[in-house]
Amino acid sequence: MTPPVRLSLNNYNSIKQHLNDLIEAQDESISNTPQDMSTNQKTELANAAHYVTLAIRRMLSDTVPLQDAHKKAIHSFLDDVFEALDNQAARHDDTSSDTRRIMPTSSRSALEFNNLSPTRQQAAKASHSFDQLTPEAQNDLTSTFSTMSSFYIAAASETTGSKQKRLERLILVFLDAVEEHQHALAQLFPDLTTVNPTTGECSSNVKDALEHLYKSEITSPDWERIAYVLLRLPGRDEQPLRADNLGELESHFANQLRRNYRGDAPFRFLQFVLEVNRQRTKQALRAASRTSIPDDDSQSGFNAYLKMTSLVQSSGTGKTRLVLELGKVAPLLYTCLRRKAPDERPSVVDGYPLGDTRLYTYFSRSKISRPTPNSASATAGDAPVLDILDLSTVSYDLQVAAFVGGWFQTLATELRFLPDSQAKHKYLQKLNDFDGADSTASTRSKFFMDVVRAAEDLIWRYRPLDQRGSVPSQVFGPCLDSPALALSEQLQPVRQWLAQDKAETYRSLGTHELPVFVAVDECVELIIHNPARRREKESSNDQLESLRRAFNYLLGLESRQKTASFWLVLLSTSTGAATLIKPKELQGSTRALTKEVMPIFVGMGFDVLRSEQGPLRSPADVSTLEHVRSYGRPLWSSLHDNSFWEVAQAKLFGKRTVDEASSVVCYNVLASRLALRLVPVHDGDTALFGEQKTLGTQSIDRHMRMLEHVAEDSSSFSINAPSEPVLAVAAALAMLSDSPQLPGISTGQNSTSLAYAKIMKTFTTQSLAALGPHFLKGTGGEFLTRCIMMAACDAVKLPLLQGNLANRASNISRPVEVGAFIHKLAQLDGTSQKAVTERVDAVCSLVHQRLGANSTANKENVQAWLNFSHFDELPEVIADISPDYLWYCWKRGVAIQMAHKQPGIDGIIPVFVGQLSSKFVSDAIQESQARSDGDAPGIWSSSAARMAPFDAGAIHECEVARQMTFIAWESKFRKDALGGEDASKDALTGPPLLPAACDASKGEPSSQLTKFGLLTVLTDLGTEQAFQDTRLQNRAETITTRGKGHQLSRLWIRGLSDVKAYPCLDDLEIREQLLALRTGFADVRVYEQYNLNPHPLWNAGAKPDEMKSVVEGPLLLSSWPSLAGSSVISLEQVGSHAEPMDQS
Repeated sequence: MTPPVRLSLNNYNSIKQHLNDLIEAQDESISNTPQDMSTNQKTELANAAHYVTLAIRRMLSDTVPLQDAHKKAIHSFLDDVFEALDNQAARHDDTSSDTRRIMPTSSRSALEFNNLSPTRQQAAKASHSFDQLTPEAQNDLTSTFSTMSSFYIAAASETTGSKQKRLERLILVFLDAVEEHQHALAQLFPDLTTVNPTTGECSSNVKDALEHLYKSEITSPDWERIAYVLLRLPGRDEQPLRADNLGELESHFANQLRRNYRGDAPFRFLQFVLEVNRQRTKQALRAASRTSIPDDDSQSGFNAYLKMTSLVQSSGTGKTRLVLELGKVAPLLYTCLRRKAPDERPSVVDGYPLGDTRLYTYFSRSKISRPTPNSASATAGDAPVLDILDLSTVSYDLQVAAFVGGWFQTLATELRFLPDSQAKHKYLQKLNDFDGADSTASTRSKFFMDVVRAAEDLIWRYRPLDQRGSVPSQVFGPCLDSPALALSEQLQPVRQWLAQDKAETYRSLGTHELPVFVAVDECVELIIHNPARRREKESSNDQLESLRRAFNYLLGLESRQKTASFWLVLLSTSTGAATLIKPKELQGSTRALTKEVMPIFVGMGFDVLRSEQGPLRSPADVSTLEHVRSYGRPLWSSLHDNSFWEVAQAKLFGKRTVDEASSVVCYNVLASRLALRLVPVHDGDTALFGEQKTLGTQSIDRHMRMLEHVAEDSSSFSINAPSEPVLAVAAALAMLSDSPQLPGISTGQNSTSLAYAKIMKTFTTQSLAALGPHFLKGTGGEFLTRCIMMAACDAVKLPLLQGNLANRASNISRPVEVGAFIHKLAQLDGTSQKAVTERVDAVCSLVHQRLGANSTANKENVQAWLNFSHFDELPEVIADISPDYLWYCWKRGVAIQMAHKQPGIDGIIPVFVGQLSSKFVSDAIQESQARSDGDAPGIWSSSAARMAPFDAGAIHECEVARQMTFIAWESKFRKDALGGEDASKDALTGPPLLPAACDASKGEPSSQLTKFGLLTVLTDLGTEQAFQDTRLQNRAETITTRGKGHQLSRLWIRGLSDVKAYPCLDDLEIREQLLALRTGFADVRVYEQYNLNPHPLWNAGAKPDEMKSVVEGPLLLSSWPSLAGSSVISLEQVGSHAEPMDQS
């Protein structure tokens, strides 16, 4: 009797050998017979094997112990599998004559196809074109994708760092296949021509695409899934910036880079670094006191893997300027890498400062050479014999360690021959001075030529020590020890001299020394994968990770040798957020996981160049380019006037034209105008969280959103859209222009051609789905009202939008009359229209009277004007509001969304009452002459146009605050109409106006233009009930409030579907989109009103502002059958959602 076989289930090799033994027992020749299969057969077989083993694996793991029924079912299941494989093989035999076409056919029904997202539909169509690729390309793509996707499914429930890193490496292998065949794929997917597959953003997008595919209930064949992933890859920005004379353009940007720095960001950055250093040092000391075991970093005394700060923020916010400013108070080593072809000269079109081209070549080349040691003895005239080193055999650790070592050693050598500390610091400044002069460029170019030469020497010297996979790497010590010690010796006296020379700054910082900053600009461009190393990625990292390892080694060297403190600064614009914001488990090596994560710096500042802007000459000047560009990020002031709006739009869209079908682009277009803020939320849905993170990082990297906060462990972040008039106008230009499919300038006669409706539809149907159910939770009504207010203002301006882009931008920035705005909000009957007109005319008459006889304005020219292109949100509740603040917002072109807890109203639109052409005089005309000290001459600045003489009889700009008031708005979003009592509360008047600051300073405050707001707009959005006495949806009237008896002028608009409510929605063809939004919000909110815990201090029985006894205990409706022991209230007392319809 044959003894039973003892099979070990804990060893793969043992299981595999047992299976082979069983096969050979049946037929000794069959296991060694090679199988001739097409690529498509291999792909289908791999997929089948994956799904079958996955099903069995899950059954075995979920059903323990197995019953006899389970075992019999598995036997039957395997028989069915074998039959299916036989049928599959027979099918391939029938079609074996067509060995070229490998595309699986798709038999989707029309209904199934329509249920796909737009991107999935595009992928389904594109998938049939893959047969145009070579068999090699097909095999590379399918094999790498199959391995990657199979591992994703197997590891979907695993969240460990090792599993996630393994998945990232497989994603890189797939992306390398994409890069290798990118030219051929670009024939099928034109957008791939602008994709850089080696970026972290691409890796992140692939992962999110996999999550979407495998969370979806709709299955897809492999080629369709590959097409979907390729369509999700982000392209690089298409920059419209062009100039006939690039040298002139370079000189312009050099002057902009060297202009006087505004703002305190460098000082705050140093405070940030010093405080992080103090905290991490204290943490390390506390940890050391609790254990006698030395840490892995030789007791470095610093509780982090390395000394580093990632500087992550949106484009154009001054990250490079900040870093270069650090060189004034601390030693700074700075380099910038920009991607380019080997034969291309660096161009300012690709960004400024220009990249250090020799360094990019160093990291991107595939081999290096040198004369052989005995080539010197060769016969004269013979070509030297060269040793060739294939860099695909060199680890990233050696490549990076040699670069850092060569950089340090070259700089130490240059500094050694300078006479004193001041001269050494001057040399550092000269290297980092991008003044556009040939001498500076030559100095920097020669310096980095020497750096590359030194780095290559180190690679040749220490190649024998380089063993990829060894931990820790053996190359860091030989490459870094001597150069770091030499540079530290040269920089230590420079640090001491700076501490004395900048003593006041050091005292303000509370320190006696600063570290040596080593900055790598566009650091993501370090990640350059050699195609020959594609298969190696499963066991190696990239150059950026190796750079972190190098500085981890320098941290240990600092502790051991007491060298200078080298602090790494990483910054990147195009893909910084996707690459540099990663949760702790995905950062660094295994040793890094035991250390604290280094926090990310985002605080770049805003409006920093506003102080350079001269005074306004009149209220009409708010529509000029020089005024609009003075707000927001410093980038705007550096752009050429002639291409300003083309560049601004390209920055917002991520390409030259708006993609109306892109959920990310449409989100960012509306975010620029409607004050949208995004905080990716886990909420148990990892796929949705991944989509939100992708949308967030793309919005920062490619669509100008500001990074507001990053969690301490980098696991989450928030982005916002602070008031930035340039981006708001750029977004409005896109929305109010014709759709790209219908060329021409819209004049309002054919509004259906506008992109407005398409952008709103994409946002409604796609963006909100990606943003998740919590995005507008509790604020849906406020968001809808902001959309309506924006649309009303846009509809007024629509007929004016003719001419070139600059003219249209100026008209979008132009103020509009209050009367025209109200006309686009509601069609009113004669009585209501008269009430609005009389209210506005009364305030205009008061302003004309106050201006007096010296004013050049006649009564007819004094009007009430709105000026807003976008909204922004106040962070706190306010009790009153300053007219000076209203003038500040009016000039900026921003309307105000109040804090969520603000009583009474949801928002404020500032109103200027006066004549737009009236003139201002400034108290500081002389100061304005120095405001453009950093401007380039000639065509780069129109500051001379601002210096025309001011009218002698003009008022000071500060006095215009006396002419400010506001329109308040309040949104209600309930199925039943707002009750008459609630529509007459004191709080609806808005906060009271304070006196103007110019009057308060004199000690005799004059009366405000209006005590409260000019008008309050009530948007009763959730109902479709008309007013009973008039059968109208809209009414305007002046009433006395129920409370303190204030006068309230209100415009009350009910519903959203009636054409008399918000005619602007029909002008722009967006009523359907807003109705769909309302339905979506209502589906969530109607039942949520019954799903609340009562507030013990604020409920129907207890309110602090009502003159009645407090009813204690639970409250029940009078219609409830069981009332014993409870207080009884009527339906009207439960809450405003149950109030009866207004009977007035």
